[in-house]
Amino acid sequence: MFHLLPNELFYEVFEYLTTYDILYAFKGLNKRINVFLSKYKKYDLNFISCSKWKFDFVCQSISSEQFRSLILSDDTPRQIHLFFNLFYIRQFVNLESLTLIEITEQDSNKLLPKLSHLPNLSYLSIQFEDRTTIPSIQSPLVKPAHHLISKISQLSLKHLSIGICSMSQLQELLSYTSTLISLDVQLYADTITVSSNFLSTTIKSEIRQLKIKLIEKSNITFYDIEQLFICMPKLKTFTFIAVKGFRFIHGDQWEQLIRTYLPELKKFHFKIHPNLENINVKHVLATFQTPFWLKENQWIIHCDHFILPNSAHRRVHNVHLYTLPYSDQQFHLCSSTQTETKVSKIDYYTIKNLYFSINSAYSSNFAKYYYFSNLDSLTIRNLHKLIPFDNFINLSQIKHLTIEPHNTILAEEFFSYILEHSTQLQSLELSWQILADITKNFTHQQVCLLLSKQIKCLNLLNTMPNKDKSMENLNKIFATNLEKLSVCVTSMDEILILLNEMLKLDSMKIEYNSSEISMNNEELSLWLMKNVPRLKNFTSHTRLISEKNKCLCLWIGH
Repeated sequence: MFHLLPNELFYEVFEYLTTYDILYAFKGLNKRINVFLSKYKKYDLNFISCSKWKFDFVCQSISSEQFRSLILSDDTPRQIHLFFNLFYIRQFVNLESLTLIEITEQDSNKLLPKLSHLPNLSYLSIQFEDRTTIPSIQSPLVKPAHHLISKISQLSLKHLSIGICSMSQLQELLSYTSTLISLDVQLYADTITVSSNFLSTTIKSEIRQLKIKLIEKSNITFYDIEQLFICMPKLKTFTFIAVKGFRFIHGDQWEQLIRTYLPELKKFHFKIHPNLENINVKHVLATFQTPFWLKENQWIIHCDHFILPNSAHRRVHNVHLYTLPYSDQQFHLCSSTQTETKVSKIDYYTIKNLYFSINSAYSSNFAKYYYFSNLDSLTIRNLHKLIPFDNFINLSQIKHLTIEPHNTILAEEFFSYILEHSTQLQSLELSWQILADITKNFTHQQVCLLLSKQIKCLNLLNTMPNKDKSMENLNKIFATNLEKLSVCVTSMDEILILLNEMLKLDSMKIEYNSSEISMNNEELSLWLMKNVPRLKNFTSHTRLISEKNKCLCLWIGH
C-alpha cells in the first residue's frame, strides 16, 4: 500500500531527509514515485565534503529547475567548475539560496554575471579562494570582493554574505543593494583616504541584521562602526566578532553608539579576544555592566582571562569578552583561565568547536564553570599532562580531534583515554611523530585496531619520515576504512602506494616539493590514470601553497 500514500505525506517526510537520502531511498520504487521525484522542486543540495560518487548520483538524478538551495565548495577540487559544466545556470529558475565556497576568480568571472537571470535568488554567500592572509588594497584577496560588488547590482538579494571587504567597497555595495535586509562581511579600513562621512550622508539602508568580522590585522575603528550605524537605523540584530579587537573593549563607547543610532536594536552578539598589557580586567568588564547593558537590554557580556606565558613581568592578559549563545566558530580556552562572570554551565551547549590550551595552572575547580556538552571538534595544545577532560567535555559527541605538534605528554596514555570516551571520533589531525607515539611505533594493537575501525578522515601535518616501513604502517592501519587523507610525500612512488592500497579513498590532498615532482596538473593526471587502475572518474587540481611546495588535490569517484 506504500505507493497509495498521498503526496502531502511525501512532502512532509522529505523535509527531514537530505537530497541524496531522498533519491537513494525512493528512486526506482515505482513509476508514480519516480514521476513525483521528477516534479519535486524543493531539493536542498549541500556538497561540502561530499564524495564524488554521491555527487555524480545526485546530479544525474535531478534537473536544474528542481533546486531550491545549493552549496558548492572548491575545497573539493574543481567542484564548482564541474557542477556548472553539468548544469546551465540560467535554468535554476527556482533557486532561492546559493553558497559558493573557495571559488576561484576565473569561475566567478563566468558565474556572477549570470546570477541576474535567477528570478527567485534571495540569498547569496560567496567566499573567494584564499590567496593571502594580509589584505591590502592591492591584494589579490580584495579584487574578487570588488568584482563581486560590481556584478550584484542587478540582483534583488535580501541576504548577502561575502568575504573580505573594505569600507569603500561596502559603500558601493550598499548603494547597489537597496533590497538587502541581512549582511555578513569581513571588514577592514581602506589604505587610501575616503570621505569621512561617505556612508552616513548618502545611504539609508533597510538592513535589519548585520554581522561584522574583523581579521587579526584589521584596522577598523569605532569611527568606522559609527558610520555604519548611522546608515542602518532599522538594525535589529548586530553581531560583532574580532580575532583581537583591542580597540573595542570600551562598553561605554558601545553604549553611546547604540543609544544614538540604533533605536530598534534588540539583539547584540559580541566576541573579542585582545591581549591587554598592565590593565585591570575588572575595570574593563565594568563598562559593560551599566544599567544599559544589564537592565535595559539584558545583554550579558562574559569575561574570561589568563596571563600569557613568559609575560609575568609585563602582565599581558589574554582577555575574552563574549555573549552567549556564542557567536564565533571556535571557542578558545586555557586551563589557567579565570572567569569574572557567573555563567550556568549549560549555556555553553551551542559551542561546536573548542580550542583548548593546557598549562600547569589547571585546577579541579575548572569544571565548576565550564561544560561543553555538544562539541563536534576539539583542538588540544600544550598537552604536557593528562587531565580529566570528561569533567568538562562530553567526549562522546566529538567527531574531529586535532592534536597540535610539540605536545609532550605520553601520547599513548592520552589517546587511549580519548578513544575510550570518544565513541563517535571519525577524523584526526596530527603530526607523524604523534601518530607514532599514540600507536607505540605502530605496535599497540588495541589503539591501531580502534584507529582502523573509527577513523575515516586523516590529516598528517608534516612530511612522512624516511623510514622503510612508514608507508607500510600507515596502510596497515588505515587502508580498510579511510575515505579522506591529507599527507606530505617525498616521492611519486609514495603517491602510487597510497592510492593503490587505500581503496576507499574518495578525497586526497598531497603536499610535495615542486622541485622533486616537476609535472604540471595535466601531466600528473595522465600519469595517475596510467599507474592507478581504479582512477577512471576523478578530478584533480594543483595549487601553489608556498615558494617550494605544491598541493595536488584529488576527488575520486567510482
